[in-house]
Amino acid sequence: MRGNIFSQAYMLSIFIAVLILYISIIKPVYGRMCMSLLFLGGAVVNTVISISHPQIYRTYADVAALPAYERFINGYFSSHITGFVLAIAAGQALIGLALLWKGSLEKIALGGAVVFLLAIAPLGAGASFPCTVILAIACLFLMREKKISPWPLAILSMTVLRIKSSKNTSSYDRY
Repeated sequence: MRGNIFSQAYMLSIFIAVLILYISIIKPVYGRMCMSLLFLGGAVVNTVISISHPQIYRTYADVAALPAYERFINGYFSSHITGFVLAIAAGQALIGLALLWKGSLEKIALGGAVVFLLAIAPLGAGASFPCTVILAIACLFLMREKKISPWPLAILSMTVLRIKSSKNTSSYDRY
């Protein structure tokens, strides 16, 4: 694998991936929230960069771990960067939005996230490998979870419960 795997950004991305994995195991609702925000953020970043500076995506050929990825990036992809990356960003946005909810839509989104994360892993240092594999494992842990509510509702209910409980305590209970 080529690329600077000892850069601060590379190390930070792996640390964040391990942290998200840990959160996904101990508090799945927060793990799903992290994944959702990660995919929504990725969609925004990819959309902006693919429109404003699409040539940046050609640099991934230099760090790709597989020659097939390098050939694809230098070939057909390099002539259609914006279209490809906007399609990827749309997929990321769909995954991020679907992770807001529970049920079969959430499971499909997590499956899509696993496929996406493993598909970009051969970009090597360009995808902060093994960061994407760690995040895919976090998605697999989230797929196993059955008792979590949609994360926007979980956060709202926790906030409402805290407000109600603080209003119900007398001045003697607070000290």
